[in-house]
Amino acid sequence: MKIRSLFSSFRNKSTLTGVVLMYHRIADVSSDIWELAVSPANFEEQLQVLKRYNVISLDKLNDLITHQKNIKNNVSITFDDGYRDNYTTAKPQLEKYNIPATFFITTGFIGSEIEFWWDALQRICLETANLPSNLEINTPVKFSWHIGFEDHETKPSDLYLQLCEIFKKLPAQEHQALIRYLEKWASNHIKRAAYLQMNEEELLALNANRLFTIGAHTKTHPFLPNFSYKYQEEEINNGINTLEQLTKGKIKYFAYPHGGCNDDTIKIIDKTAIQLAFTTNPDGLTNSTYKFTVPRFQVKNWNGKEFEQHLMNWLSNKK
Repeated sequence: MKIRSLFSSFRNKSTLTGVVLMYHRIADVSSDIWELAVSPANFEEQLQVLKRYNVISLDKLNDLITHQKNIKNNVSITFDDGYRDNYTTAKPQLEKYNIPATFFITTGFIGSEIEFWWDALQRICLETANLPSNLEINTPVKFSWHIGFEDHETKPSDLYLQLCEIFKKLPAQEHQALIRYLEKWASNHIKRAAYLQMNEEELLALNANRLFTIGAHTKTHPFLPNFSYKYQEEEINNGINTLEQLTKGKIKYFAYPHGGCNDDTIKIIDKTAIQLAFTTNPDGLTNSTYKFTVPRFQVKNWNGKEFEQHLMNWLSNKK
């Protein structure tokens, strides 16, 4: 069965009753084109709101979905990528309010001094004071960009989005050489510790707390549908195996990088021990939610009042 038909068939049979929330970063940032960061102050207000709701772990959610039990008004919390601020900032606040959460980790960046490519591109394109007006790339792809090219107004944000599409099609081993080329072009070699991922010690400290669960998010965060079955399989299995070796436990939950999956991805996940896999499809849960395409709502940098309005709308199927 095709993924699209899975979404539509299950959605039409049930009333939406529960939600999974998707966070990425808890930090104050200077630019955030994808709206991935929630400030620490707003995050605390959101947790104060969530204390009035039934927040459940993914283990509990898995039980409800597997046995088609009532999911009404249940909320689960997830974090993607494994940014260090998940440990330094989110963890203490989640502990303060005794709220469970799952952290999906991209294993190839654990303890790395390298930014994720989308953060590096944002730094280069959107945080360079005097960006050159022309860019020519010849390898690994041919690409040209000019401000005002062919009488069309173009902005650094346009360049950023175009480069993101290029990077999503490239294998991970080609990312860093292109990042270095772009850094040299923009004269922007700034290294930002705040944008790095957790190290092994921090990851294991999260895993040791019963409030928290560790999930897989591949090795290098590719947009999986752009790649072959073999490449997808290696990325998925490498991420799972690395985490199982580190945590000495079974990894039961998975989130698709960039939310992307196709029929091959689902087949690969089905061969693993993964019990729930999560998309970025903004939708609620039903009693018949398919276990390998669980939808999630992205939480943005809202204060408590704004967040609660969104949460109430999601729980009542008003997007």
